[in-house]
Amino acid sequence: MKTPHLIFVIMLLSTSLFSQEKKDYEIQTLLGKNISHGGYLGLSMGYTQINGTDALTAGGRIGWVINHRFVIGIAGNGFANSVYNNDPVLQTETLIEGGYGGLFVEPVIGSRLPVHISFPIVFGAGSVSLNKSYYDGADPWESYSYDEDTYALVEPGVEVELNMLKFFRIAVGASYRYTTDIQLQNLKSGILDGLSGTVTLKFGKF
Repeated sequence: MKTPHLIFVIMLLSTSLFSQEKKDYEIQTLLGKNISHGGYLGLSMGYTQINGTDALTAGGRIGWVINHRFVIGIAGNGFANSVYNNDPVLQTETLIEGGYGGLFVEPVIGSRLPVHISFPIVFGAGSVSLNKSYYDGADPWESYSYDEDTYALVEPGVEVELNMLKFFRIAVGASYRYTTDIQLQNLKSGILDGLSGTVTLKFGKF
């Protein structure tokens, strides 16, 4: 093989290898071409314990679904426990009530399968208050807040999702709340730390 021909072959092979390497190492992005986008609205009800007593939670989420595998959005939850302290003589009761909200992210594994899992995590802040109710002849039940505090929170969770329809899913999950110290009368600082169980109805394009 003559030298010019050899140089030509080497150059051709080098160009081919370089093109293949460039293709193999091309950076893939969340917002690039051929990426699917959607969104959903989620409505949830749940159960937890606050100060050792039963409490109900209710909340919602609005999420942007990226490529069927990752969700980012905003979420909020409210809660109220059963009677914290009851005085049958004065006919008063104290309830622990509050809520929180913030950013949530949710990696999803196997989104197109009929049954799959996701891992929602909420980063946010909220407030909690002690509310006292009393009987008043003019207005049978009045209430007022006599102590309250604010806190920051992170709440990681796991959910099992069921694809009921293309636009409708049911998720059953559990999460754990971690909050900064909360200062309320005669209550421990970690009063809101604990497990929650939820059922969430999700409507949208997944």
